[in-house]
Amino acid sequence: MAASGVKATPVIYVYGGYYQAGPLNATGGQPWAILRNAEETHHLVAALDHMQGRHEFKFGGEMRVHRINQGQPGTPAGLFTFDYNTTSQGPNYGGGDALAGLLTGTSTTGWGQYEIPPYFAMQNIGYAWYFQDNYRVSDKLTLNLGARYELEYPRTERHNREAWFDPALASPLGNVPGVGQIQGGIVYASNAERHIVNTNYAGIAPRLGLSYRLRPKLVLRSGYGVFYNPSQFVASSPSGSTGGTDGFDATTNWLSTYQGDGATPWGRMSDPFPNGLVLPTGSSLGAMTNVGTGIYEYLRNLTALPYTQTWNGGFQYELPGGLVVEANYVGTKGTHLYFAGAAALNYLGPWIEKASPDEIASLISYVNNPFYGIITNSAYPLSNPQVQALQLLYKYPQYAWVSMQNPPWANAIYNALQVRVEKHFSSGMQLLVNYTNSKSIDDASVGTNTTWLGGSISQIDPNNRKLERSVSQYDIPQVLNIAYVYQLPFGKGKRWGTSWNRWVDGFLGGWQTNGIWRFDNGQPMSLGEQGGGLALPGYGQRPNLVGQLRVNSRSKWFCTDPGCGYFANQGSTTAPTDVAVLPANYTIGNAPRELPDVRVPGTRTGALSLFKEISLNRMREGSRAEFRLESFNALNHPQFCGPNTTVNGGSFGEITSQCNSPREVQLALKLYW
Repeated sequence: MAASGVKATPVIYVYGGYYQAGPLNATGGQPWAILRNAEETHHLVAALDHMQGRHEFKFGGEMRVHRINQGQPGTPAGLFTFDYNTTSQGPNYGGGDALAGLLTGTSTTGWGQYEIPPYFAMQNIGYAWYFQDNYRVSDKLTLNLGARYELEYPRTERHNREAWFDPALASPLGNVPGVGQIQGGIVYASNAERHIVNTNYAGIAPRLGLSYRLRPKLVLRSGYGVFYNPSQFVASSPSGSTGGTDGFDATTNWLSTYQGDGATPWGRMSDPFPNGLVLPTGSSLGAMTNVGTGIYEYLRNLTALPYTQTWNGGFQYELPGGLVVEANYVGTKGTHLYFAGAAALNYLGPWIEKASPDEIASLISYVNNPFYGIITNSAYPLSNPQVQALQLLYKYPQYAWVSMQNPPWANAIYNALQVRVEKHFSSGMQLLVNYTNSKSIDDASVGTNTTWLGGSISQIDPNNRKLERSVSQYDIPQVLNIAYVYQLPFGKGKRWGTSWNRWVDGFLGGWQTNGIWRFDNGQPMSLGEQGGGLALPGYGQRPNLVGQLRVNSRSKWFCTDPGCGYFANQGSTTAPTDVAVLPANYTIGNAPRELPDVRVPGTRTGALSLFKEISLNRMREGSRAEFRLESFNALNHPQFCGPNTTVNGGSFGEITSQCNSPREVQLALKLYW
């Protein structure tokens, strides 16, 4: 187990009710816990500002060199999991014991792996230049005219340890009987071409702005700009899901049963990898790298720059009493955003959607494998004597799967009315009110590699990405925020109580109340299904909607009578709903990615506080004590989590948890000396 070059202990998970003493409930080491990281950034900036008449000219540029030397071994001593199935009387229905499985050294349903990790030294260089003219046309009109140009060179690796996928490359496998000429393979960086992808030079970003005073206290403002999003081709961590590393990171999967039959014990703990370890091949195999398994690489020409256009227009008006009112229309459109859920390249064409059940059954049946004897490593499924017929119909049948790195195919658009009322602190009062009425639509709400922060990615039909277009996961149509500070007009120096003696003033004067309130109508929901029909090979499935779900009155969310539950027309919780039903075999389902008309319970919460200042001038000039009484969720209003949305899951429409905390009250005494 020393092949990884990292001294560590194996990671062992024993499920089935056992609690391990190690980190993350694991016995032994903690996976992905070792990080070797060294970063440096060199940044050169130059700027020039020149005033001439009514013009203010701004020129500038910058250069960035970013380097990162990193490696993060995930399982350098092996990872092994055990559950009850190894010693159960029958497959997958209990009766066994996970610890007994560990003692036998076998795990018929366990997952495991051993990694020989890579270490990389990456670098990329970026440039930017900008120009802007702030032109004061008149005392009422000001224009802002400018542009920025960004040039980001893709990363390189010090020893050319990078790769990409070429779909048109003639495979060294040549003409395989029964399949034909094989195409597609990995290409490695060399001194002739060191960058991971081609450079995109189209980074021009115009900026426009306008400010016009219609009346002494009424101003019109408008603007438009293009902004480029961070590129996935910059120097970054090679660990996790970053592409371009095939051949340098070697992972041997634990074959716990013979040829994966789920019954015959194979890789025992005494010798978990009897077929030997998969060793890093580097670039030595060229286009034969990972043939028989899968690849996760960049496409060299798929380098469109993700960018965001923003535009706005609105009015600002000053009212008597120091109130300022703003009303703005705001629009944002994202183009060529990274589509993390649309990375697969090895899938069947749209013809599969019209295939009959018998034709699909023949596709998932096993046929003689033309790669048998060519792909010889038994750790790879394509080394078996037979494969599913559909495998040979893929565009790249020599791979079990082919994925590209987050193609720039996603789009998003956001439109909003934003109203703001603000009163600066005066006469003991400060107020800020924000109201937003908006709508956000996209086809990939979650950004690249951020699903662990919340949200999910999907692609139900690899041949039709438009099916993912829906309201965004984070769309909240209406939001109202109110924040205020109010000093009560009692006590020394206030409207009332100026003549109070110090004892009365000490109790009744100097109080201040604060509040922060939020009201919104919740985020959209997505439907899942359990026990539905068989999905098309390589496709996903969603429920069918035969009507529109409606939210019940709040009084019926938790009762058990007929008609109760979160949805007014949800039907029985143990059966399909009246309007959301299970899809038939080999169908996609027509439910959208996110339901636009039903949402999780909205927010209605407030945080309140009461402050009092006590002068300590007798002790020290300017000193004071501050008493604070603060309450979060002051009205103790429960914020319920969204209901169960799994059709036919047995608890559809049930709310089982609260998403906020009960009322919290805290007292504090602060001394200003």
